[in-house]
Amino acid sequence: MSEHIEAAAPEAAPTAPTIFASAKKAPRLPSAGEWMAAFHQGGETFAKVNSSVNDWKAEHQSTYEAAAGDVATTNTPGLLPVPVLGPLVQNINFVRPVVNRLGARAYPDNGSQKTFVRPTITTHTTTAAQAAEFDAVSATTMVIASNTISKTTVAGQVSLSMQDIDFTSPAAMELIMADLMGELMLKTDDIAADALLAAATSSGVWDLTAVDLMKSLYDAAVDVSNGTNFFPDTLFVSPDVWGQLGQVVDSSNRPLFPYVGAPGLAGQNALGGGNATTWVGSNPLGLEIVVDSNFAAKTMIVTNASKAFEYYESVRGILSVEQPATLSRLFSVHAYCSTFAAVGSMIRKITQA
Repeated sequence: MSEHIEAAAPEAAPTAPTIFASAKKAPRLPSAGEWMAAFHQGGETFAKVNSSVNDWKAEHQSTYEAAAGDVATTNTPGLLPVPVLGPLVQNINFVRPVVNRLGARAYPDNGSQKTFVRPTITTHTTTAAQAAEFDAVSATTMVIASNTISKTTVAGQVSLSMQDIDFTSPAAMELIMADLMGELMLKTDDIAADALLAAATSSGVWDLTAVDLMKSLYDAAVDVSNGTNFFPDTLFVSPDVWGQLGQVVDSSNRPLFPYVGAPGLAGQNALGGGNATTWVGSNPLGLEIVVDSNFAAKTMIVTNASKAFEYYESVRGILSVEQPATLSRLFSVHAYCSTFAAVGSMIRKITQA
């Protein structure tokens, strides 16, 4: 007898495991050491490292492209140096034409008094021809006036912070003090110019023609000489009058005071010289011309600068004091000056029509 044997049922095929979706890992950029080690190994190792580098570049390429842009100086102000080019531009010439021409005289006794006396002769002695023997000869008592001259104080001050003194380059203190002293000089010259003009007496009116200019200058010269026997030596003018003198022409349109200093130029008139490049050196009719912007417009003064008018001055210098409460330093400058019209009749002015 045979036993029936049933065939075994086939085994079921294994099912594949379920794989769930996951976010792709961001590629990692290999370090320089990893890249060099893979380069030496070569083969598949180096290919995988290179692949990682390419994947990283592809991942970040768009980010770098979006961030790129033009960089101008407006984006980097902190990297721009700001140099200071010295010296400081000077827009005022600290000169004193009037004072330089008159000469600054020293005060008596070192200027320790508030006022001082300047004597002048009011009445001279006289002489005369004796009419007959034993007749009384001329006798006149000399009278000497006592002219009291006072002093004018000219001063200015400025306060500088210690930071301004320590940090500035070029040094602000030196520049500011030089400017303060220059302004002191200009003011003393202005006082002298105003006093000289105030002491002048009119000798005529100039109608701006060449003929009338000749008459006005000689009339003023006569007035200076009458009673003194001194002749004028200086013509003080404001800048506008200096310009007018240089433009005066004769009937043939030739300059009355030509510039003859340049090679090849010959002056057709012999009444003096002019020069548009400087205020000094010109000599209309032999008078030394002094131009000063401190004069009022239309000023023309004919005088003997060494005899008719005197200027006294004492510059006391710079004073300073530290101010700890405000961390600053206060500076001041001052000077004393005086003017005196010694011979008023010799100071003549020419006005304009």
